[in-house]
Amino acid sequence: MANGRVRALVAWIALGLSGVACSPALGANATVSAVMAPEGYARIAFAFDRLPGYQTRLVSNVLVVSFDEPVDLDPAPISRALGRIVSVVRRDPDGAAVRMALSGTARIDAKEAGDTLFVDLLPSNWAGMPPPLPNDVIAALGKEAREGRAIKAEEERRRLRPLAPLTVSGATHPTFRRLIFSAPESVPVAFKRVGDRVAVTISAEMPFDLEAARAKLPPELAIDVSRARGSLTIYAAAPEGRDLRGFRDDGGFVLDIDRSDAAATDAAADLPPLAPALKHAAETARTSSAAPVEEPRSADAPGVVQGEPPAPELARPAAAADRASAAAVSAPAPAASPQQPFATRVGETLRLTFPFARATPAAVFRRGVSLWAVFDDPKTLDLSGLLRDAGGVIAAAEQTPVEGGRVVRFKLARAGLITAASTGCDWVISLGEDLLSASGSIELKPAFSRDGRAAVEAEAPGLGAIHTLRDPDVGDMLAIATLAGPARNVDRPRQFVEFSALATAQGVAIGLTADDLRVTGDLDRLRIWRDEGLALSSDVPAMAGTAAPAAGATILSAAAWAEESARPFGRRENELMRAAAMAAPDSRTEARLALATFYQLNGRAADSKAVLGAVLADDAAAERDPRVPILRAAAEVDLGRPETALAILRRPQLAANPEAALWRAEAEAEAGRSGPAREALRRGAPALPALPAVLRGRFLESAAALALDAGDAPAAAAEFERLASLPSTRDPGARELLRARLAEAMGQTERALSVYKGVIRGGSPAAAAEADLRAVELRLRRNEISAGDAIVRLERLVAGWRGDWIEAEALARLIDLYGKQERWRDAFSALRVAVEAFPNAESSRTLQDRMQERFIELFLGGGVDRMSKLDALALFYDFKELSPGGKRGDELVRRLADKLVEVDLLDQAAELLNYQVEHRLTGAARAQVAARAALVHLMNGKPAEAVEVLRKTRQADLPATLVQGRLILEARALAATGRTDLALEMADGLKGPEGARLKADVLWSARRWAEAGEAAETMLGGAWRAAAPLASEQRAQVLRAAVALSLAGDGLGVDRIRQKFGAKMADSSDAAAFEVVTAPVEAQGGAFREIARSIASSAAFEAFLKEYRSRAAQDPANAAPTGVSASAATPSRA
Repeated sequence: MANGRVRALVAWIALGLSGVACSPALGANATVSAVMAPEGYARIAFAFDRLPGYQTRLVSNVLVVSFDEPVDLDPAPISRALGRIVSVVRRDPDGAAVRMALSGTARIDAKEAGDTLFVDLLPSNWAGMPPPLPNDVIAALGKEAREGRAIKAEEERRRLRPLAPLTVSGATHPTFRRLIFSAPESVPVAFKRVGDRVAVTISAEMPFDLEAARAKLPPELAIDVSRARGSLTIYAAAPEGRDLRGFRDDGGFVLDIDRSDAAATDAAADLPPLAPALKHAAETARTSSAAPVEEPRSADAPGVVQGEPPAPELARPAAAADRASAAAVSAPAPAASPQQPFATRVGETLRLTFPFARATPAAVFRRGVSLWAVFDDPKTLDLSGLLRDAGGVIAAAEQTPVEGGRVVRFKLARAGLITAASTGCDWVISLGEDLLSASGSIELKPAFSRDGRAAVEAEAPGLGAIHTLRDPDVGDMLAIATLAGPARNVDRPRQFVEFSALATAQGVAIGLTADDLRVTGDLDRLRIWRDEGLALSSDVPAMAGTAAPAAGATILSAAAWAEESARPFGRRENELMRAAAMAAPDSRTEARLALATFYQLNGRAADSKAVLGAVLADDAAAERDPRVPILRAAAEVDLGRPETALAILRRPQLAANPEAALWRAEAEAEAGRSGPAREALRRGAPALPALPAVLRGRFLESAAALALDAGDAPAAAAEFERLASLPSTRDPGARELLRARLAEAMGQTERALSVYKGVIRGGSPAAAAEADLRAVELRLRRNEISAGDAIVRLERLVAGWRGDWIEAEALARLIDLYGKQERWRDAFSALRVAVEAFPNAESSRTLQDRMQERFIELFLGGGVDRMSKLDALALFYDFKELSPGGKRGDELVRRLADKLVEVDLLDQAAELLNYQVEHRLTGAARAQVAARAALVHLMNGKPAEAVEVLRKTRQADLPATLVQGRLILEARALAATGRTDLALEMADGLKGPEGARLKADVLWSARRWAEAGEAAETMLGGAWRAAAPLASEQRAQVLRAAVALSLAGDGLGVDRIRQKFGAKMADSSDAAAFEVVTAPVEAQGGAFREIARSIASSAAFEAFLKEYRSRAAQDPANAAPTGVSASAATPSRA
């Protein structure tokens, strides 16, 4: 097994993308010929399509012809023609040299003619000049020289010949404008857009008369020109957004510029008509539009247009007046467009009309003498006509673009009444006593968030955008909410601690006092809130949302309590029970309700519930009596069943009942929902005065506790002050707990700790447990206790107190402290206890979500790296229920598989990954994880299983890097199973260094030494020429190539390795090993075999581990999809 795993690891040295560079693509082709001349010398000719640089040298009777780049040639003709004097001919694996072993001594003479290299082998006794080139070669060279001179002379004559002048003509068509340039085919022409112009560049110094060209062109085709050395550029107008087309035609160049103004007239005809109610105003605006209109400023930046009285019209000649009148009729001024604002007068009232093409949310209000109009339409408004017709009511106007809209501000000459109305898609603003139609009212109401923090809400149908702007006059910030029509407004200003609500004619405008105040929208509801809650008044008349109940309408009333408490309990119970038992059928329900009320007032909730059950069993219609559901709900709350109580209180008949709201608040508080509980208490406040003191104290204690939970200390203080004269409904420790919590909220921490200490010593067990919990939390915040001591106290608390929110809070705090100390097993164990003890609590679900995030961060972040691998694996398997679903869960499992691999638990890692492949994943993610599983199988010495998992997960259109990685994996697995030829076929389909490395490793594992040695040498490429020293992986490949060539008995190849890499290896740590493996084949011994074994094991193992880690950190799913199917490189898909 161990040997099999080593072989698998050795086969994996070439998995990755990084490593030794492969040789570049072949750059030149040559045809080789050779001949023995009668004079006794040999001539070798290399005929190239493009002659590269070359060198020839003769070393120890070995002729080496090397080139500057790889050359594709066949050296076989040399062996066939010169076999008598050349014993061996080899082409280097990288294609950059040819080596010939000569049978005897010789001299060499190399010469080139055109793209042919001639190498002559002269006998050692050769005397005289070297042999000349062949006559036909010399004749060809002379012919080429003459043809070159003729071509050069023709180019010179063409350069000196003058070009004809450039002319430009043009025409305007219904949909485009055309320019025609008389540039001959021999002159390059190019065009490009430059802003709102098109530049046509003529790459020749052609004469050009600009003025003559302008005289011939239509006025709308104005051109300009700039000249440079060897070219000239002609510019023409081409507004942005219009298409350009250029092409050659009839010996010239044509440029077409699309027109968009041709459709402007038709588009203007499609404008929507004015609303019927505004037709008369529009006609008035058109009549007055013939007067000159001041050009409005650009709306890209705020600008002010001052209102000025119209200048008196100057006297004109009659003819001129007639022409002006005709022009006014045929072409009305822009102000006449119904899409621009205009002003009209109705008596003493000025009405401003803003037409829009679609229904547009708006906000309108006055602040001082500034009238604000905000529209959710970003188009620029022409305010000049409106100012002209305002009659001095408007002194100035400005408009500012905002995101998705526009703000218009008018300076009024005097303050006055403002109203607004919508008519169709238009908005009309009235300045004066003549009011528009009545507006709907927007009411700001107190509300509470889910955690009980106070906020303010308003129903806002048709809510648009919320714009936050600075008032340039006042300097404060405004949040302006636009609303769609019909008009709805805030009828009076409201002042709150953190904000103010301005009176509006349309929409909502909020002045922001607190920096962190937020105004947000949710469908048709506007919400004003802060993270810590708003400071709202707790005064009942001001904040109550329901009317006070009529006298006698309260069920558990103070009067009833006074009557029942005045008599002995036992005697009164007997009287009521006798009355219920003896009552006639038509009065039995009333008698039983009296008994149930008696039990509820005396704290006997179970007895009250039993009696009410008997009532409903005999009289189902009694449920319609409000007393029955309220008493039932009160009993369920006292019995600790808040959800049952809430189900009873959801009846529509109780929606506006303030007494029912109080019990709803108790139930929501028991269920842990502070926000709904505070809202219900607010609605039930009118019923409080009619309740017995004991119940008033109970509800006010709840109100104070809920306010403290929400961080609303002022409200809690107000409620606690009202408790001073009321009895405590629970043990005195509960009231003291409230006192301590209030002191803590007010910053009086010393006093709070003192009260907590007293409650711990003398309060009830429940109060003491809560006081202990709160004291620990307070001391942690004050750094008066270490985390370790806090853990000890909380552990003691949860051991002695079980079953309610105190245990849940203590467990949550313990889990947090365990996490900070990285005691993850304790933290997750405590979480399991909390979830089992409180499975339905919202706090438990929140805690579980938070700890699941910690679990994910632990295993996907860096936390798990600080743990031992076995501890991390044990932690995962013990708490695997915290594993998330989806992509993050799958990634966590893959990280766990990596940990299993690191501790050599390969079977378990493969099992995890195979489960992901079979049951969890689809698409590219499945193929990616299958590749990881195959990798683990190979490490585990199971190549057949690796092949199987890859073949089961084949699919098309995978990312290119993933396709390549899977092909490499499958080829290596096939090689490990003995199918070498198929693995080599797959390797041949891969280009670049990956394919070369794969081929070398497959050949090595198949013991095809000669091919393996040449493949390893090919991977090294030109590294022997580079100035930089060889990297460790490159040195390993050099040794590997030398070993393979030695095992193949290729002495010439070993000598080639020694000549190429001898100098670089001599200066490295592998110098001694290199000397051994490049020694003559016949001199190799035990040292050679030892080095060969080392190369086959350690180097491959290290390369494999490095590549495995780098691949685990990559995400092939982010790679670009491959352009072809994997079948192009291999007979099967990836």
